[in-house]
Amino acid sequence: MTTPAADAVARPVLIGHRGAALLEPENTLRSFRRALADGADGVECDVHLSADGHIVVMHDESIDRTADPASPRRTGALAALTRAALDEVVLGEGEHVPSLQQLLDLLDDTGRTAEGAVPQAYVEVKAPAAAEAVGALLAGREGATVISFIPDALAAIRRSAPHVPIGWIVQRTDESVFATLAELGAEWLSIDVDAVTRADVDRAHAAGVQVNVWTANTDEQLDRALEAGADSISTDDAGWALARLRRA
Repeated sequence: MTTPAADAVARPVLIGHRGAALLEPENTLRSFRRALADGADGVECDVHLSADGHIVVMHDESIDRTADPASPRRTGALAALTRAALDEVVLGEGEHVPSLQQLLDLLDDTGRTAEGAVPQAYVEVKAPAAAEAVGALLAGREGATVISFIPDALAAIRRSAPHVPIGWIVQRTDESVFATLAELGAEWLSIDVDAVTRADVDRAHAAGVQVNVWTANTDEQLDRALEAGADSISTDDAGWALARLRRA
């Protein structure tokens, strides 16, 4: 029989993308709890800054797409809204816009996994202006990685919180990608699951860089991630992915 510890070694790390975005309102505490309850080793979230400098967990630059139709406040750019204004926003299932600190508190309250690991936090910086605040909040924290499509945001994290691991998100790789990874001193490379290859992963590993793939939500995508040798896999449904990996 496979023990839990052996299972953890045998499979890639599973990251709940925006929590459990296929099952719950994305980037909400409800969604993050669901992903962890379903077996995710950690969760990914997206962050921006509010008008008064608070770190806000949301994917889009505005509340327009995710606000509930019955929300008292249904439109507006995050950068133009204060934290107090964002507290008026109601999302799906009655959820509210969380702060990054609330997510970190949730992970702390969850405790260590059966294998003794800390639940991972993958924090995607969507707005470069948020990088310094994110670095300050995560400095010295175990189990947190900052990821971004924006190299300048990652460079800011490296300067302000040099011990926080960083990862660059790309659609696909080329020579310039690996050159930028070296310049940043990044520990992670995150690649679109539909483009990742074994050669990508082998080259990253040779450079001392781990590889995450996003976002695997079908059998074909999960198989591709496994065949490529990804170190971690982001998915919108960690329960499905975990069951699928165990069957494999």
